[in-house]
Amino acid sequence: MGPPLLVDALAEQEAVWRRRPLLRRLYNDWFDLIETRLARVDGPTVELGSGFAPLKERLPGLVATDVEPTPWADEVADAHALPYADATLANIVAVDVVHHLADPARFLDEARRTLRPGGRVVAIEPYTSPLTLIAYRLFHHEHTDAGVDPFRPDPRLALGALEGNQAVPMLLFFRHADELRRRWPQLALVERQRFSLLLYPLSGGFSHRPLVSAALYRPLRALETLLAPAAPLLASRCLVVLERTS
Repeated sequence: MGPPLLVDALAEQEAVWRRRPLLRRLYNDWFDLIETRLARVDGPTVELGSGFAPLKERLPGLVATDVEPTPWADEVADAHALPYADATLANIVAVDVVHHLADPARFLDEARRTLRPGGRVVAIEPYTSPLTLIAYRLFHHEHTDAGVDPFRPDPRLALGALEGNQAVPMLLFFRHADELRRRWPQLALVERQRFSLLLYPLSGGFSHRPLVSAALYRPLRALETLLAPAAPLLASRCLVVLERTS
């Protein structure tokens, strides 16, 4: 069993999950996005940083992993040095993982190495739009530093599994996407989507008090659909799909 800091944090997240129906509804929407984008090639689908493993309830065949042993993890796996042979994985799923990595470039090297041709990385991460950049800095305990080079190691994030920089996914997959393509031409960036303009911030996530009830899900979802053209300015989350081409 892992250190109390990680295990206790995950147990608290699981408790929050069970008592917040709006949060579960949102994550299940995200799990829909993930499920429909998984590659259908042979091989296991591995989730990194599975936490208390809610996605495994949707995808029972998923291999749930974490950086340390926990009661919810099937295996231990460090994204910087994956314990899998070359060209063996069908999918690598990451929900709120990339922005915790001390060296995202090493993870991308490992994804390129371990994925089968046609295999995919499917990730859902924070997105720091101009509005949410301010909100994350004011209300979230993790770093939100849009001035870093996402291709260089960040020693601050090597301090523990709960450290993070919310700005990394935006920098890596959006602002510096051309550099991403240049460095990893075998990992095609097949989809990027920015979303969750209202619902996730209003849900309180796992760390803050909800500002709306679950009964408002449908009208707020409809409003988000209307506001979709403003996603580059307002989005708080993003979906990214990379596919190994060769």
